[in-house]
Formats: sequence, structure tokens, C-alpha cells
Amino acid sequence: ELFTTATLIYTICVTMVYIPLMLFGLLGNTLTILVVWLRPHMRSSTYLYLSSMAVSDLLILLLLPLDLYKLWRPRPWPLGDLACKLTMFLSECCTFCTILHITFLSLERYVAVCWPITAKTVVTRRRTRVIIGCLWLGAAVSASPVLIMVGVEDVGGEEVHYEREKCMNL
Repeated sequence: ELFTTATLIYTICVTMVYIPLMLFGLLGNTLTILVVWLRPHMRSSTYLYLSSMAVSDLLILLLLPLDLYKLWRPRPWPLGDLACKLTMFLSECCTFCTILHITFLSLERYVAVCWPITAKTVVTRRRTRVIIGCLWLGAAVSASPVLIMVGVEDVGGEEVHYEREKCMNL
């Protein structure tokens, strides 16, 4: 038996939350990216952070169907070891990246409020782009251990070999 009553209820509840979250999130983040990039006057440092964070969130949302697949059918993992590693890495990387964006956006706003004159010379779009690049790089480096810690593993059991493979922490 794949599901007990409790796990089935949990799985249904998670699915009912994930699907609208994914749909509204995809719409909202796509609109954010489009508005910032199609309107030149909205390319301030704050909006650059927000649009980069929207890209990060969009990538996380695009991975939600795989999370749901793993929830409903943890075995077999049909996409192989590389896809298992890359999806988990991308998920971790984007999560770290979103956290870093919020942190640096808060710092940028703090500087703008506390030292408005200094902020005009220190907080530039060029510096913001460099910082955003460093945020993505730092998030990728921070998430890189996932590439070693995650993979497809044979979890044993009576099923045929293919049915026993699961994408999981090793």
C-alpha cells in the first residue's frame, strides 16, 4: 500500500496548496519581470533586485510539479541521477538566492533611508547588477554540496529494480 490515510490526506492538502500557489506565483513573477524589463524607468536598483528575485522564485515554482510528482509517486524516479541532482541543486540555489536578495534589498533600503545623500552615489545600477551576480554565484556555491549529497538510490523492497529507485538525500 503506497499511502496510509494520514499520508493521503497530507498529500492531498499539499497538492491543493501547491497548485494555486504555482499558478498565481507563475503569473505574478512573470508579470513582475515583464514590467521591470519593458519599462526603462523601472530599472532602479530596487527593481533590479525585485526582478532578479522574481526570476529565482519563478525557477522554484517551475520545479513544483516535480516536487508534487515525488510526493504522489516517490518511486520510481524516471528522470535519472543527473536530473535528480540538478533539480535539487536548482531548488536549493534559488532558495538561497531569494534569501540573499531579500537581505541585500533590505540593506539597500536601509542605506537609502538612513543616508539618502550617500545612497545616491553608493547605490548605483551598475553596482547593483554586480551584487546580484555575486548573489547568484554565492547561492550556487552554497548549494553545490547538494550535487554530492543527493541522488537516485535503490531503496530495496520486493519490486523490480526500476521500481525501487528514488531521488533522495544519500
